[in-house]
Amino acid sequence: MTGRDHARVPTQLGSLLEVNGVSKRFAGIQALGGDDGLSFQIDRGSFVGLIGPNGAGKSTLFNLLTGVLPADAGTIVFEGNDITAASSHQRAEHGIGRTFQTPRTFESLTVLDNVVVGATSPGERLRSALGRKWRRHEAGLVEQARDILDQVGLADRASEPVGDLSGGELRMLGVARQLIRRPTLLLLDEPTAGVHPLLQDRLADLLAGLHRQGMTLVVVEHNLHFLLAIAEHILVLTQGRLLAEGPPSHIRGDPAVVSAYLGEDHAA
Repeated sequence: MTGRDHARVPTQLGSLLEVNGVSKRFAGIQALGGDDGLSFQIDRGSFVGLIGPNGAGKSTLFNLLTGVLPADAGTIVFEGNDITAASSHQRAEHGIGRTFQTPRTFESLTVLDNVVVGATSPGERLRSALGRKWRRHEAGLVEQARDILDQVGLADRASEPVGDLSGGELRMLGVARQLIRRPTLLLLDEPTAGVHPLLQDRLADLLAGLHRQGMTLVVVEHNLHFLLAIAEHILVLTQGRLLAEGPPSHIRGDPAVVSAYLGEDHAA
């Protein structure tokens, strides 16, 4: 691409997220965005895969979108609102959910309570959540949490301590903790890492179902066979820039992507 890196993820429902000229540097090193910054739009209802080699800027981008890090330049617009200066907590309240490469849980609570606390405390503040979660008007959250645990395959672990879960189950719990917040946009960072193949199949079905229901998904994933099979559009980052974008069939056959990242075994 020349000039400003720019891609638009197509759908029929209009823009949900607009990233305009965003850049980030660490200790003088450009981690995301070139001279003109990184720009793209994601439309409501899209299912987007974000791929690239290690160090491409994928997690940095997620951190900028969710307010974990401030952008050095550019703007981020969500549902028509400029959220560039909004805190992580405010962005969660706006409807942006995110899972992490390293699952985040409250180890002193059960699996079920972790999901309930996820609904009552978007900012991950345990003390405030515990003070609120059993109010009468929130009692229905328990049943919602049980339904979501069933969706992600953890219904039979609801009453167990989080410490009893495997690494893959912890990742599924992280997804559940976001789903109970009913986000408009869900960002998933390496959701299949350490997940048993049977749970991966359930995760693929879950994400496909959420997409059919209208949720907008952006998934960072090194398991390309998993991602290319379920995403409808792919963005490829390298060195903080957009290398390519398009449907999976296009990305598999793009010579620049194959050479820089995928390898011949992924070529169409």
